[in-house]
Amino acid sequence: MGEYILLLSEKGSLLLKKGKVYNTEYGKIDLREAKEGDIVETKRAKFIAVKPTIMDLLKKCRRGAQIVMPKDASQIIAITGVRYGWRCLDAGSGSGFLAIFLGSVVGKKGRVYTYEKRKDFYKIAKRNIEICGLDKVVIIKNEDVAKFRERNLDLIIFDLKDAHKLIEKAKRRLKPGGWLVVYSPHIEEQIRAREEMERNGMLIYATIETMQRKWKSMYGYTHPEPSGITHTGFMTFGRKVL
Repeated sequence: MGEYILLLSEKGSLLLKKGKVYNTEYGKIDLREAKEGDIVETKRAKFIAVKPTIMDLLKKCRRGAQIVMPKDASQIIAITGVRYGWRCLDAGSGSGFLAIFLGSVVGKKGRVYTYEKRKDFYKIAKRNIEICGLDKVVIIKNEDVAKFRERNLDLIIFDLKDAHKLIEKAKRRLKPGGWLVVYSPHIEEQIRAREEMERNGMLIYATIETMQRKWKSMYGYTHPEPSGITHTGFMTFGRKVL
């Protein structure tokens, strides 16, 4: 897909592919020999070239299915302690945002296996993974996750209908101490998930809802923004004991 570079200035930012010449609202930008740390000047702005973060790259990605928002993905990482080298399973992929987020953390020594049975969503997620340069880390499969074969996993995340039906299998495929996270917009699924985790002898850490809203300040007046999504879903965290 090519390597991207992020141009930052006080006037805004641009995420562009290296090796090309662009006509932009700021003027002509030549990136044929650009590298990180370079100053790129146009008639209207001066930019610093930096390496884009995974969150910058996700802005280039297409959305098909509803994504797991950064506020929820970051809670998964904070609570489970995902780190470099972990082996994770994510289902369903949707647009691939959560798998990409995890892939950026586990790195080249880790793996994220993500399942999406819908062909149209699979194609979108696969391209998004490639855009973010993680196709060697994030392995996407156009299959039903109920048939997953991976073992010795550090983390399994289910974001699909009737996830509670897969909890017994998930426990068998986790390492001792491995984490299981069930994500759903409905609290009823969390109740069923907790019951299944308890039935399978898992340690339940918590069921949470992550709320977040933006604020804005203009002309000396500060208040919450009236629009935006505050509720996206609930998550239950369990851990394999034996």
